[in-house]
Amino acid sequence: MIKRIFDTDIKLSESYYGCKIRSLLNAYGTGYDFCKLYTNVEGGTILTYNSTLIADGNFDESELDGFIEMLCPVTVEVPAHIHLALNDEYVRTERSLFKAPKGLSCSEEIDVKHNAFIADCFPIISEAFGIAGFDEWYVDISHKIRHGISDIFLYKTTTITKAFDINGSVFLSHIATASADRGQGNAARLIKWLCEKYEKECKEVYLYSKEERYTFYQSLGFEKILTDTVYEIMNR
Repeated sequence: MIKRIFDTDIKLSESYYGCKIRSLLNAYGTGYDFCKLYTNVEGGTILTYNSTLIADGNFDESELDGFIEMLCPVTVEVPAHIHLALNDEYVRTERSLFKAPKGLSCSEEIDVKHNAFIADCFPIISEAFGIAGFDEWYVDISHKIRHGISDIFLYKTTTITKAFDINGSVFLSHIATASADRGQGNAARLIKWLCEKYEKECKEVYLYSKEERYTFYQSLGFEKILTDTVYEIMNR
């Protein structure tokens, strides 16, 4: 049985899923309707955050299917060992988790803006990922920055978000360059700069990528760790 809880003192895995849930609980707790926490008897944990559902741990898969279809989130993120049978609204997309190599560094001085010009990052992210709604995005990223959960970096017209940093594992997201400036190596420079920064802090860097970008990250020396599936309703 899946039930809602309000106590954030729960055991989560060290995986991306457990870390993401923990970071969102650290940012928002369970007192908001847009951030709800659930558990089940198998030891699984679910967080619904805006239109995304994230699961961590073990589940009766048929029960989880029913729960997801009842809530109908736009995006569903579950570990690779969970196999869902959702309705045809959901499109399955494979993605892989990559880990940065040791010793990756930027060989030149670059001017990186850290948590500055935040609004300038949105058009780049919106163009690359189809994110609409500036106000919602801005309130969310600003809140996470204030609470030490996230950071946003801007180099020329390339931006990268540190989604969260849990137990020495840094997860990067929304890596994007304005379309007019792609192919100039700016994303590679900023990724290398960040990897060098976090290695000096004794942290490991991870990111998720869809298949069309695998070659790019592998060319930088990133190692593919695992492949799993994200489920999305594409036309809502």
